[in-house]
Amino acid sequence: MNWQELIKYSSVQLRKLNDDGMPCAIGSGCLLDFKKHRFLLTVFHVAERSSKWCAQVKFNDEVQQLEVLFLNEFSYIADISEDKKSINDVEFSFHPVRPDFISYFHNRNWEGKTLELRERPVFTVGTIGEPNKETSYGFSGDIQPKSFPDLNAFETTPRIYHGLKYDRFENDLYYFKMPENHPGHEWFEGCSGAPIIGEDGKVVSLVSGGCTKNNEIYGCNLQKCIKTLDFFIK
Repeated sequence: MNWQELIKYSSVQLRKLNDDGMPCAIGSGCLLDFKKHRFLLTVFHVAERSSKWCAQVKFNDEVQQLEVLFLNEFSYIADISEDKKSINDVEFSFHPVRPDFISYFHNRNWEGKTLELRERPVFTVGTIGEPNKETSYGFSGDIQPKSFPDLNAFETTPRIYHGLKYDRFENDLYYFKMPENHPGHEWFEGCSGAPIIGEDGKVVSLVSGGCTKNNEIYGCNLQKCIKTLDFFIK
C-alpha cells in the first residue's frame, strides 16, 4: 500500500449519536496495535467526556444497516503547566477495542451500490515517527454531514488532502503548512483525529485544528502521547 492509499484508507470514521440514535457529530481516528492490545485513537476535543460515540465498521447489505462499534467514554490524559499552577487536557484520547476489531473503508453511491470496500490498516509503534521538513504529509476524513431523518439516512463526503509540509513544533503541537490557501474550517470538520501520514509511511500526528490566517494544519505530539498507553495496560 503506497502512502496515498494509506492516507485514504486509514481514517476510522467516528459518529456521535443523539437520543434518537441519529448521528449529530462526526470525527476521525485510527487503529494502533500496542503491546498485544488494540486501541482506537483520536483527539480530545472530538471524544471529550462523552460515551455516545460509535466507530463505523461497514454497511451490511443483507440487513441494509450500517454496522458500528458502540464505544464507552474515551480515556484521556492531562499535563501540568510549566508554572505548575494548572492541569490542562492533552489533545489526545484513546479507547481499547478487541484485538481482532476491523474497520472498513466502504464507499457507496446514492443508489446504495458499493464502489469500493477496503479493510483499514492498523498501525504499530514502529510506524509512529516525528515529522521532518523534507517529507510531504496528508490526511483524510469525512466532511459535510447531512442527515435525512425521514429516510433514517446519513450522508458524508470523503475528503483527502495531500501536500502538507512540516513547519514547526510549538506548545506541544506539530504545525504543517498547506500548499494552498486554507479553504475554511467547514472543509475539514470531521477530519479531527485523522492520522497525519508522511510519504515515508510514518504516522506523525492526529489532526487537531487549523488556522485560516496562516494556512496551517496542526496536530498532537503522537509519539509522546502513545507512551501513556503503557500506564493504561499495566
